[in-house]
Amino acid sequence: MKWLGLLLLIPLLLMAAIYGLREPAPEVYHADFTGSEVCGDCHWINYAAWEISPHHNIARLPAQNTMLGNFDQGSYHLPQQSADDLPVARMYRRGDDFFMALRDPGQTSFTEFRIAKVLGFQYRQTYLTQEHGGVLRRLPIQWSIPRQAYFAYWNEQEQSPQSVTDLWAQMEPLNSAWNLYCARCHTTNLQEISKDRAHTVAEVEWTELGVGCEVCHGPGKQHVEYMQDQPINRLASWLDQRLFDKTAPYIINAGKQQQGFALSVCARCHGADIFRSRQSLYRNYQPGYDEHGNLNDLSPYFTEAPLQPGRTTPTIEVWPDGRPKGLGTLFRSFADSSHYQQTDMRCYTCHDPHNNKKPASTGLLRPTEQSNAFCLGCHQDLAEDVKAHTRHESGQPGGFCYDCHMPKNILNQVSGVNHFVRSHNMGSIPNPLLSQKMGTEHSPNACQDCHQDQDSQWAIDHLRDWGLDGHLIDTDLHLQRDAHSDTIHQ
Repeated sequence: MKWLGLLLLIPLLLMAAIYGLREPAPEVYHADFTGSEVCGDCHWINYAAWEISPHHNIARLPAQNTMLGNFDQGSYHLPQQSADDLPVARMYRRGDDFFMALRDPGQTSFTEFRIAKVLGFQYRQTYLTQEHGGVLRRLPIQWSIPRQAYFAYWNEQEQSPQSVTDLWAQMEPLNSAWNLYCARCHTTNLQEISKDRAHTVAEVEWTELGVGCEVCHGPGKQHVEYMQDQPINRLASWLDQRLFDKTAPYIINAGKQQQGFALSVCARCHGADIFRSRQSLYRNYQPGYDEHGNLNDLSPYFTEAPLQPGRTTPTIEVWPDGRPKGLGTLFRSFADSSHYQQTDMRCYTCHDPHNNKKPASTGLLRPTEQSNAFCLGCHQDLAEDVKAHTRHESGQPGGFCYDCHMPKNILNQVSGVNHFVRSHNMGSIPNPLLSQKMGTEHSPNACQDCHQDQDSQWAIDHLRDWGLDGHLIDTDLHLQRDAHSDTIHQ
């Protein structure tokens, strides 16, 4: 017994020594940015996943392996032109440099723009040119990945007529100055040193191109200095995390924080449906603490702006039945759901936080047995007989939770090929009676999304045959349109 007591005492003495020798690390802190590369020295697994992620590669320098558009004497013609007409834009390279030349209005001559930065690679690719005043100006012609062709993105987004004059006009608005407008969501720690009101002059700095580690984890310089070449500090931190479920010093770990604060880093860029008065707050947001020692939290504003039924503003459209429609409202569809409001579910519950295009676990981002099992982990009353709930064969379309409760009704127009992606409400229940009343073009339902050869009456009849009349509610707005109306009806 004496030796057993001694064996137990030794680790306690070691722990006491480690905690006695460690440097104190206050929970509330302020730090500077240091860049993602140093993170890979310790966190090599997460760093490797992040290196190949869309977040990291969203903004890059032009190079042979980053330029996806046709710069081998490429060109763009207006829709009303024939292939034999003089194009309105030419794309080419000289040596290691890439260029887009726009035709001058009313002329046959072209003005050349050297490409300084390139954005995107999954859906479309946008090209920026550096102006004398320091502005990185967005060029009007972009490359569609699915089409494998150039297209005038903003004209197609807004369904406006195309002309040479209009293409030049697209380089005049304030929001065409990329490093003064959009860059905050495509860089890490963007700092505006100076600018003019017209957005023709810009002096800006950033820690790195792309969405780096510190965009989500907060400025990390103090964390690096505390851990680097400090084995006692590292051991104490490891013990804190393993024994007391604490976060590492001088860094933000979203998993150890409250849900709303943790999702603020996602909402900052993906939660576009906000009041204009909140834009500055969102644009300047960084995870960490304010001057009063409070965590910077955007969650009070997630659902603040009303969803106006029938809104047609590009990217934040709303279905006439009140549900989110535009891609800019995808995060809103989650924040406005009972799954967010009543549980601790978070974006990275399903999405790998370090490689954001990958699932957090196998099969979670599509209709599979694994995603069903995930849902049934909470909805255990349905697990014994899933077919009795779905009225569809297990493993077949209609037999997955995704099919009915995450229908594809969010409009994605970013690639030049319009298509619908899944709502993140996760509790949407089909109401074909509302579709019959308003038309599926104004109120789609999951039944007819799949059975496109059938009408709303067919879906209504099936629900009645199955004894699911409780879902057929005569209303003017969808019951799962937002958090205040989000109900589960029988």
